[in-house]
Amino acid sequence: MALKFFNTGEIIRDNLGQEFCFIPEGTFIGGEDGKEEMETKAPFYLGRSPLTNALFHAFLADTGYDYPEEELEAMRQVSPMPDCPAVNLSWLDAKEVCRWLRKKTGHYYSLPQNEEWEKAARSDDGRKYPWGDEFPNDKLACFNQLESKTTSQIGNRPDGASPYGCLDMSGNVWEWCIDSFDDERDPHILKGGSWQNPEDFLDVGLKTFSFPPEKRRVYMGVRLLYLPQGEMLEYYQSAYKNN
Repeated sequence: MALKFFNTGEIIRDNLGQEFCFIPEGTFIGGEDGKEEMETKAPFYLGRSPLTNALFHAFLADTGYDYPEEELEAMRQVSPMPDCPAVNLSWLDAKEVCRWLRKKTGHYYSLPQNEEWEKAARSDDGRKYPWGDEFPNDKLACFNQLESKTTSQIGNRPDGASPYGCLDMSGNVWEWCIDSFDDERDPHILKGGSWQNPEDFLDVGLKTFSFPPEKRRVYMGVRLLYLPQGEMLEYYQSAYKNN
């Protein structure tokens, strides 16, 4: 499948200046053991960085969304700068941001599927981390920050970029996927590890999950999937076929 607007290697901006990296469809080697054949069924764009504090606060100001002051204070403690990733976001918060962006821009935003997130992080060669197989260090990822208890501003670690240009896919914040398990508690997947985790959690094949969908924690954030106007239906028909 080749949608007309896709251009390999391209980084584009939406109406609000957010940057998105092109991710092609196709098979790749991944999974928790790094040996599973996985597939993305349609091309898409994924956020070059996690959703920032600045954009989340714009969402709050524009919508009046009910987000308690004590939750905002928890966010400020861990992510103090406008260009730090927004934390303390529940799965439902992330979905509401997507709805707001669709209405505001006329384009399509969503949470990525687990396979889409992982393809963006590791490409197709079975690498363990976005940058390759080199063991994590502070120049590559924000992790094990138990003393500072803070995230890192986006873009501070370009050497840790994925093959497609996505930054901070290991560390900084666990990122929501759209996937849920067949479970009455409605758990949803998070990927990537966070500022507070040790090295073992930065393997891009790993995933964790959280429930209920309104649960907020200061290590939870989101990276958005993006499609320019008019391409959503074709993407959806391919990406979700046989699901």
